[in-house]
Amino acid sequence: MAGIPIVIVAYFFGGVSWAWSHAWLVVPALVVAWLLLFVPSSTWARIRSTLVAPLRRSPRVEAPAVSLHKRDGRELIHSR
Repeated sequence: MAGIPIVIVAYFFGGVSWAWSHAWLVVPALVVAWLLLFVPSSTWARIRSTLVAPLRRSPRVEAPAVSLHKRDGRELIHSR
């Protein structure tokens, strides 16, 4: 039981040395995790719309409203 703290410290420093030798992988992963955790979703939506806006060919146009009930004067009584 006395060796457990030594093993924990050894694994900690082993992880730190691995992260140091693979900093090209660890640092971008930490930056992405930080951005995902601490940047609000409204900011992400604004960034996404800024990036996508130049790719749109024309401004978005809403579809015209179409009546679902066509009344042509030949309505049957039981169809009301």
